[in-house]
Amino acid sequence: MTHTRRTGLSLTVDALNIRLRIGLEPERNPELVDAVAGQLPLTSPMGHVVVSGEGIWLPSRLVYLGEPRMVQRQKGSVYINAPGQSICMTYGHVTETAVVNQFGMVSEEDFDALEKLGQAVWKMTVEQPRRVSVVARLEWLAA
Repeated sequence: MTHTRRTGLSLTVDALNIRLRIGLEPERNPELVDAVAGQLPLTSPMGHVVVSGEGIWLPSRLVYLGEPRMVQRQKGSVYINAPGQSICMTYGHVTETAVVNQFGMVSEEDFDALEKLGQAVWKMTVEQPRRVSVVARLEWLAA
């Protein structure tokens, strides 16, 4: 099944009034784009990494056993963590050198919102003694 005719996703966090546009990379990673498309729409609580730097993630039910197309992570990278079945995004500094299976990029125009989201997820899910869920919705970007 091919979903690569669509070119983008929208990540929305209503509670924080944040919406990110994510451009897909079907030419770079067509199998993974199709696998992620099969999970849409996805509503999930978000988490924050605690070792690898400034990154956030959404758990999913995605089991991806296809060919990995590994690249260095950068601000705005959207990738799959296959063992953790999670869709991840980098919003700032990375403290490890591991490459990732990237399938999309957050629009540069949304980098400020991405940083705001990352910092809020950190505060609400890691920093505070009483954690609060940050729920996001990942779906097709409206044409």
